[in-house]
Amino acid sequence: MKKTVLFTFMVFLTMTCALGQKTYSGSIDSRNAAIQLANEAISEIKNKNYDSALNKLLASIKTDSTIRETYLRLYQIAIADHKHNAIIIKALDKGKRIFQEDDVLNFYCGEVYRLNANYEKAIIEYTNAMKYAKVYGEDFYLVPYYYLNRGNIYLKTGKLESALNDYNYLLKLDSTSTSGLTNRGITMYKLGLKDKACHDWEKAVKNGFTVANKYYQKYCNKN
Repeated sequence: MKKTVLFTFMVFLTMTCALGQKTYSGSIDSRNAAIQLANEAISEIKNKNYDSALNKLLASIKTDSTIRETYLRLYQIAIADHKHNAIIIKALDKGKRIFQEDDVLNFYCGEVYRLNANYEKAIIEYTNAMKYAKVYGEDFYLVPYYYLNRGNIYLKTGKLESALNDYNYLLKLDSTSTSGLTNRGITMYKLGLKDKACHDWEKAVKNGFTVANKYYQKYCNKN
């Protein structure tokens, strides 16, 4: 059986925004200590010392659990070293309880589940991320990837109509997404919509995504 390449977004760094955050009090000393631990963890990540980085991030959260950026850094470790993903999920769940209705934390949690091939839970997290983004705004640069990566799971598991819906919404948010165009083309081809598939692949190529050219040349080129 021919394998289909799905183009998935992974992010290492993100901007921050306050969403549904509870108010907590803590000492300045504790907060400074937590920030110092998080900064040390960033250095460890850069040096690919992921075990040490994780320990420092977890210690930072234990010292002061109200620093949102610390939870976001956990995702960097998850995509680099999958062996800690169960621990990272637990920590992200704690972050979600503190920063309620935070679409980015839900997205990252979904990403870790996806990396573990736990697609059912990944879809739940992506869906929650989409729901919160609709409330707080869909102009954040990560939001299109909520739909891309959920769509990829639907495509991978044969839920083509659901995949198509996600790619359509993704391209409504970002009409130039070459990964979205390529994967929607794959979905349309599987649904028997060859002309539309070829149109998406051709557009992806014109937008600079040369990988889509192999699909266009194989399935669309009449020469």
